[in-house]
Amino acid sequence: MSKHLFIALAVLLSIGSNAFAAKTIDGKQITEIKEWIVTNGKKTIDEVTKYDDKGNKTEVINYKDGEMKERTTYKYNANGKCIEEEHYDKFNKLEKTVKIEYNASGKKSAEKTYQSNGKLKSEHTFEYITK
Repeated sequence: MSKHLFIALAVLLSIGSNAFAAKTIDGKQITEIKEWIVTNGKKTIDEVTKYDDKGNKTEVINYKDGEMKERTTYKYNANGKCIEEEHYDKFNKLEKTVKIEYNASGKKSAEKTYQSNGKLKSEHTFEYITK
């Protein structure tokens, strides 16, 4: 019994440490990741992803030919669940806002998309079927 408990604990610890390791490099927290396209030795920025001190993605900027194509920002609740996305165009003008709701179990229950003027554009609800 204790051997199985030890193995289960070891597996859980390794999973947890791998998840944490994904947010750090050499023990230092990752705050930004830049992706580059390299063509004939020339680097051109493709995407920048920024993270907060909890490791949550807070912003993604996509580029085309080195110029901003679009930008998305993310907001989180106290449980670390993404509750809002704001999507901007290449001129940094708000295009849409996506608000995400969760049920008591922490599962996504609704996703509402609003136009830049605040008018509801679409709504998706989620239903979880179990056996």
